[in-house]
Amino acid sequence: MHVTRREFTKQASLIALGSLACAQLAKANTIYTVRKGDTLGHIAQRHGVSAAELRRANRLSGDLIGVGQKLKIPGQGAATTAVASARNPYLVQAGDTLGGIARAHGISVGELKRANNLSSDVIRIGQTLHTPAIVNSTDLLTHVRAATAKIAVRRDNWQRIVVHHSAIKYGNAKKYDAAHRRRGMQNGLAYHFLIGNGIDSGDGEIEIGPRWTKQLLGGHLKSYQLNLSAIGICLVGNFEQTQPSKKQLAAFTQLMDWLQGDVLKKNTQFAGHRELKGEQTICPGKYFPLAAMHARYD
Repeated sequence: MHVTRREFTKQASLIALGSLACAQLAKANTIYTVRKGDTLGHIAQRHGVSAAELRRANRLSGDLIGVGQKLKIPGQGAATTAVASARNPYLVQAGDTLGGIARAHGISVGELKRANNLSSDVIRIGQTLHTPAIVNSTDLLTHVRAATAKIAVRRDNWQRIVVHHSAIKYGNAKKYDAAHRRRGMQNGLAYHFLIGNGIDSGDGEIEIGPRWTKQLLGGHLKSYQLNLSAIGICLVGNFEQTQPSKKQLAAFTQLMDWLQGDVLKKNTQFAGHRELKGEQTICPGKYFPLAAMHARYD
C-alpha cells in the first residue's frame, strides 16, 4: 500500500504523541512507604491497582513486603486508575438501593451503573456490584507539601483523624478562623485542615490551619482529651443536603493518604464526627461517604 509523505508524517506524529502519553503515564508512578500491618493486597486495593500490577512494578517475586519498604504505585494517571479502580466488590444487602450504594461510595448512580453494565436501577439481595473507587487524577497536595515541609510534626501525639462538614455552603479558612476567634477560641480555626467547595475557596483546595502549622490541639470536638490527639479535617458544605464534590473527596483521600503514609507514617484511627462517643451530632452529614472511607482506612 502506497503511503504519501503527508500521511507518513501524520502517522509519525500520532506515534510520537502516543509514546509521549505512555511516558507521562509511566512517570505518574507514586511512591508508597509500607507501614506496620500493611499487606500487598491491601496496598493494591487502596490505590486502585491489582496485586499483580504492584508486583510487576516493583519486580517482586511474591507478596512479602517489609515495614519501611518503598513501593512504586503504577499508573496513577486518570485513564489508568479509572479502569483499574472499578474492581471493588460490594455485596447487596436487604434495604439497599442503587442510589444509597452510590452515595455511600462517593460516586454517582450513573458511574455505578456503567461499572456494572446495568440498564436499570433494579438490584437484588446477594448481587455483587463493582464500585469504582474515588480517582485521584490530579495532585492537590503540592502546595501543602511545600508549606508544611519544615514543620516538626508530633507524630506520637496524633492518634486519630476525624472528618467534619461545615454544615453551611459558604466559608473558607480565613472566615472560619475569624468566626472561631469571636467564639473565644484563642487558637482560631478549630480544624487542622479545611477543604473548599469552590465558593469562597477553590473546589478541592486544601487550606492549612494554624493548629497544624503550630502542632496545636484541635478545637473541633467537645472532648478536650480527644482534641489533644485528633487531627480535624473539615469539608466545606452541608452534607445533610448535598454530596461533597468529587474534587473535595479526591482532596480528602489524598490528604488522608499523605498524612498516614508520609507524615505520621502509621495507620491512625479514622472516624466521622458523629461516630465519637459523647459528641451528639449528625456531622459530617448523611451524604458524606463514611462507609467507603472506613473501607479504605480501617
